[in-house]
Amino acid sequence: VETATTPRAAALAAYLKESGAKMYGAHWCSHCFNQKQQFGKSAARDIDYYECAADGVDSRRAACERRGIKGYPTWEIRGELYPGEKTLEELAELVGFKL
Repeated sequence: VETATTPRAAALAAYLKESGAKMYGAHWCSHCFNQKQQFGKSAARDIDYYECAADGVDSRRAACERRGIKGYPTWEIRGELYPGEKTLEELAELVGFKL
């Protein structure tokens, strides 16, 4: 991730983490990369990211399988799964955060 983090993206990432949200993805997934780019370099590190590819760094494939993740990225927010790349605005709405 090379983009700069905006104050809005940093605040949302912190709120997502605080609320227990998870992002499931795979290192080879272009949509996952795009999702992280939206947050920017520093905020992307704050996301609770689950690497689902067996050959990925720090893979948590078993957790992804237990949760029934079928596509990437998938967000887990308050126990519900939301597949697909989301805008920061969509994520804020799903988690109840005012941007």
